[in-house]
Amino acid sequence: MNYLTHIVAAASLIFVGATANAQTWPDEEKVVTVIVPYSAGGGTDSVIRPLIEELKNHLPARVQVVNIGGAGSSQGTNELLTRDADGYTLLAAGTHTIGATMQGLTAGYNDMDHIVGLNWDPFIIAVLKERDYDTLPELVEAAKNDPGAICLGNAGMGGATGVASVAINLKFDGVFNVTPFQGGQNLRADVLGGRCQVGIFSQSEILANSEALTPLAILYSEESALEDLKDVPTLEELGLGELSVPGGSYKSIAVRAGAPDEAIDALIEAFEKAFNSESYQQFMAEKGLIPAYSSGDDTTAYYNTLIDGFEPILREAGLYKAE
Repeated sequence: MNYLTHIVAAASLIFVGATANAQTWPDEEKVVTVIVPYSAGGGTDSVIRPLIEELKNHLPARVQVVNIGGAGSSQGTNELLTRDADGYTLLAAGTHTIGATMQGLTAGYNDMDHIVGLNWDPFIIAVLKERDYDTLPELVEAAKNDPGAICLGNAGMGGATGVASVAINLKFDGVFNVTPFQGGQNLRADVLGGRCQVGIFSQSEILANSEALTPLAILYSEESALEDLKDVPTLEELGLGELSVPGGSYKSIAVRAGAPDEAIDALIEAFEKAFNSESYQQFMAEKGLIPAYSSGDDTTAYYNTLIDGFEPILREAGLYKAE
């Protein structure tokens, strides 16, 4: 073998070795973990899990959902921020992340990058059917007649339902006993069990408990698109259009800031396919979720508008502690 042949052979070995050692994202031997910062079975969990099932079809890696609830979603968010910024740990983020960050419970959105924005799940005020309240004005009147006696429950003060309950209570001069629970599952249990008179739920939670709950008002700006909820009045229809309150739960997917571009690009591509799948589109239609898909910089820009909208609400409620 002559000198030139040796050079060509060596170069070929180097090229082949480099190709074999090149790392692409994701590593099929690693697990992509999606943290849902609420307990299993809650509103956020029920919206995210069907999407992740679809994601498994489009991401060449093992994917798992882990529920880490507590402190209004901040415990799960803080867990994300302890993990490596490698794209292998994701967070089911959204409006709850904004509330928790502004209340000083987590660094939250300040240390995160958004992958995709997903959808809105409108909030609805509801009571047990056995209660004497058929309308929101009747409930408010009862609370005014006995201040502090009526429990207004939410899924945790760090989340959007917590902010909404405080805003509503401020509007009516603090007549409700605002009570935070550790996630939507505990809130539902106490309202359904009769220990808390009224709660703020997502549409999907109302549908799942339609035989037991009476919806009084939808906090979103539009009426529900669902046939079973189309007659639930909005705040504006009840003459409360000036009430500034989070109208629903916005869901997004985020990673710890600093994840490699390769990971973010791969995740965006996989999530877009999962979101647009026939099964997830059908799921959203059945649950009355309002599609709000975006990705990358567009999601960040949209999320920043939500942050701007939340800040005055939390400041007025005396909950803003991020400074």
